Amino acid sequence: MRMSLIITAMLLFLAGNAAQGAEISLVAQGQWGKETNQIGIRFPSPGVMPVAPYQCVGGYDVDDSGRLWLTDSVNRMLKSYKNKEWSYIMTSFDKMGDISCFEKKLYIVTRSPDGVAVINPENGKVEQQLRIDFNNPGRIRLFAAGIIGVEEPGVGLWIVRDGKAELHPAISLEAVGDSKTVYGLQYNFEAGSRTIVSAELATQPQEPETIALFEAGDNIVFCKMAGMLGKRPAFMIVTQAKPEVLAIYQLNPQQQPLKRAELPVFEAPFLTSSWKLCSDGRFYAFEGTATGGFKIHRYDDKM
Repeated sequence: MRMSLIITAMLLFLAGNAAQGAEISLVAQGQWGKETNQIGIRFPSPGVMPVAPYQCVGGYDVDDSGRLWLTDSVNRMLKSYKNKEWSYIMTSFDKMGDISCFEKKLYIVTRSPDGVAVINPENGKVEQQLRIDFNNPGRIRLFAAGIIGVEEPGVGLWIVRDGKAELHPAISLEAVGDSKTVYGLQYNFEAGSRTIVSAELATQPQEPETIALFEAGDNIVFCKMAGMLGKRPAFMIVTQAKPEVLAIYQLNPQQQPLKRAELPVFEAPFLTSSWKLCSDGRFYAFEGTATGGFKIHRYDDKM
């Protein structure tokens, strides 16, 4: 692995005030249950949110038309919301995880069968079922037409190309990217820094190389790649000093991390982050509590 550039970014101002001033709107809300405008949930005991996967929302995304999609394993449904109206698609999958919208298709991580289902949202038909022998699948990414990435924590990044799934050489790569390059985070021994790497997304996947070292100036308690903003990779950081604030950074063409937003951290069941950069290019957050139901928020400031 070659070190090509080291960048240090310090958190120098009060993050909490910036997060409180962020322009955030409520997109949708609902309760837990079996109705069209509800999401299924299995409470381990009254008033207690479940901690196991597939017992609530598995993932969500927003397509180019502004329609919100959520996977509901408990009710075996895909729920969608637009123009103040809820609708659903029944599925035959035992469990569903993360979802991604790409070129008017829905890509959904499924269990029983294990893999990725490609669904036409217009008629609800499964157009393709890509089989992957998962143990614990996580997030799904669409890098380009015909190139799918699915993370499996502790195992690595599955790259699905032409219907065939193979593991990427970098086990700890949390991938975002495009048809040419994947970017990711690799954890260092230091609690206050993370290595940012890139690798060519070729037919024969390449080992990643280091392009930057992000130093937060404080212990990092959470970090994830967020996605691609303006064709450049972005990542999310929460520090020990500001546990209520999610800071979003983007690498510029010189591989320098620039702070783009500071957002509040919501309580969210199962999801690795309450905030997600969705397929329409905007940040959304899922919030859910046992007694208050769920809410979907959108960050409305320019990135």
